[in-house]
Amino acid sequence: MTIELQEEREHVPEQLTIGVLALQGAFHEHIAYLNRLRPKGHTIRAIAVRTKDELDQCYALILPGGESTAITRVAARTEGLLPALQAFVADPNRPVYGTCAGMILMAEPDGVGGGKRQGDGKAWGGIRGMKVWRNLYGGQLESFEYPLAIPSLFSLPDEPFNTIFIRAPCLHSLSPSARAETEILASLPPECIPAPPPADSPLGPADEETLGAVMLRQGRKLVTSFHPELSGDARIHEFWVEREMLGGEGY
Repeated sequence: MTIELQEEREHVPEQLTIGVLALQGAFHEHIAYLNRLRPKGHTIRAIAVRTKDELDQCYALILPGGESTAITRVAARTEGLLPALQAFVADPNRPVYGTCAGMILMAEPDGVGGGKRQGDGKAWGGIRGMKVWRNLYGGQLESFEYPLAIPSLFSLPDEPFNTIFIRAPCLHSLSPSARAETEILASLPPECIPAPPPADSPLGPADEETLGAVMLRQGRKLVTSFHPELSGDARIHEFWVEREMLGGEGY
């Protein structure tokens, strides 16, 4: 942990205002999950974020599922919102959690491949050195659930988490420098991992060793390929708040 990040964690406000970007996707569910949490010594105020003024109130942010291109387009039409979001997500001191489309938005600016729509702008950064591939797990009809072991969770770590994949992205690769600072928290078993994307794409060949990684953290950033907000289980939201904001286990 850097000195700057340690100092930031030592000055966490008593009331945590956590925004959920509410331009598309299941933002209501994320807000409901956050409101269920009771971190010791803190209260949570979860708000929907649709404007720059609302984002300016936030200590942390969730980027929900949906369509990453549509989210970017709507944000670009809202005065001052897109550049503020990009700056917030890229700031290493800001806790940010991206699910599904949010994971795509947190890739390197030129680190997104796949999908039917091309040229719809760059990703916003957040996870340094991460490249992702849209929809590698298939379309809507290929949606699936899997009971995944996530031993890093603070509550009931031995109980599988019901992960829900809907038009999910996959981790394409991590840059060599990013590997040292990125922790893979959960991966699917080989039978659930799709075939790698084309090696001759602008992103280059995928890293097949980490293709099945579906939950990663780097600093105060967290991403998942799946939709925890649809699972009925708030343990991943709890993990993000306790570890990335409050410096829980491991620090």
